[in-house]
Amino acid sequence: MLRQMCMAIAAVASLLSFTATAEAQYYEDKQITVLVNYGAGGTTDILARMIAKHMGKHIAGNPNIIVKNMPGAGGITATNHMGNSVDADGLTVAIFALPVMQQVLSDEALSFKLSDFVWLGGTGLPTTCIIRKDAGAGISKVDDLQTVGSFNLAGYRNTSSTDVRMRLGLDLLGVEYNYVPGYVSASKVNAAMLQDEAQFSCGSILAIRNLFGPNLIEPGLAIPLWYYAVVDSDGNDVKDDRLAGIPTFSEVFEKFNGEPPSGIPYDALTLINNSVVTMLWGSFVPKGTPDEAVASLRMAWDSLSSDPEFIAEYEAMTSGAPILTNASKVQENIQKLVNLSPELVTFVSDLVSAE
Repeated sequence: MLRQMCMAIAAVASLLSFTATAEAQYYEDKQITVLVNYGAGGTTDILARMIAKHMGKHIAGNPNIIVKNMPGAGGITATNHMGNSVDADGLTVAIFALPVMQQVLSDEALSFKLSDFVWLGGTGLPTTCIIRKDAGAGISKVDDLQTVGSFNLAGYRNTSSTDVRMRLGLDLLGVEYNYVPGYVSASKVNAAMLQDEAQFSCGSILAIRNLFGPNLIEPGLAIPLWYYAVVDSDGNDVKDDRLAGIPTFSEVFEKFNGEPPSGIPYDALTLINNSVVTMLWGSFVPKGTPDEAVASLRMAWDSLSSDPEFIAEYEAMTSGAPILTNASKVQENIQKLVNLSPELVTFVSDLVSAE
């Protein structure tokens, strides 16, 4: 019996050793191109280059890594390129701002379902909403939303996940607003709010730290209202320490209504928000990529969570530790986006089509 156990342990050890050797040999003396689906200099590009730099340290075989930008069509151009034109050899790796809403709406411009790819991991940032204190009848605390009257919401485009969540939040709270899309960046939104063209908008921690905080909140022109937290499988908010002192949207809703939010509008908000916060940016390779390449890349992604150099650089940029999601959880979230109920898809389609 003991001899059989020893033989089994030896066999497992031999298999693990063989797997590690295969992974190392696969990328030895090779070059990986990291493809980014937005232009150079933006948030997606900066984050993708940071991830690529540190991820490369953990890929067995020490391949050379270069980064290439392919902007266009709200990120769809590069997504279609990954499905149509890239060889499934593990030598082109996507680190993308994911076209979440295009998947939800089954946008015909998107040639592939996100579930058609092999996922390595994901990361994201929570979104915080702010309002000018002189909006409508005036507001100094979140409770005043119930009496503030109408104001202008500065949006990006009707199919933006940020816009959809902003509108769903205000709709669920019964707040009047004028939806004004067309601002092409957070800096444009910041300028519009400074000039009082718009009084309400939402942004990532990066936007809060670099734009809305120093220009609007700290000078006393605006206040944070809530942030959209990840909601776990039990329906509970997952709090973010970086946003201590700011309530979650669910907390605000329950305060106004005496009960937690529910129904199709809230289901849509939760689905879209959970996808964005856990995988606003995701990494994947084409289906058919060799197993040893996928295993090596996934291991490298997972290693980022314990890489002190990566964590330090990320914290310097975002004021908090990274939210890193592993491949299996990303795959699970992707399947939820792909397998939506017809009622929810119709609801979201009607929302983005409304003036």
